[in-house]
Amino acid sequence: MGENEVPFASEGFYWEFIDATKDAFSTERWQSMLMDCSKNEMLALVHVYRAGETTMSRVAEYVGVPLNTATGIVTRLEKRGLVQRWRSEQDKRVMVVRITDQGTRQVNAVIEAIGTTVGRVFAGLENEERQVLLKLIGRLPALLQEEAETQKTSRTKKGSMKRIAID
Repeated sequence: MGENEVPFASEGFYWEFIDATKDAFSTERWQSMLMDCSKNEMLALVHVYRAGETTMSRVAEYVGVPLNTATGIVTRLEKRGLVQRWRSEQDKRVMVVRITDQGTRQVNAVIEAIGTTVGRVFAGLENEERQVLLKLIGRLPALLQEEAETQKTSRTKKGSMKRIAID
């Protein structure tokens, strides 16, 4: 392996990882954990959960989709009783979104299910392995942010459409 090669940057590593994890997260488990939500629906729900109350523009920005797409996402979540929305009293052009009690319970169930699975895996590690893993996990947010910025810069150079947020 070369000096700058990452040990897991091979196709074989990805296949091994998928093979090893495919049964830990069965289809039924993922579907029950994610409430049959798409990635964008889950991202929107998590954003509203964390914010408590937010605007449609902020949901669109967080998910990284145009406002009309965010509207469809929130409509689907609203039909399931996970969020509710209404027009702002201060500015009737602004739609406000809030998580419902059912939505809060569902997100908490997802967090608990993932935590339980990760906890069991973590318990199978030696103490030294746990220390290394925690250190690596601690670095992930900054590394992922760097990658997101690189991707954003790459898209901007290609002349992508500019989004204008309306609150």
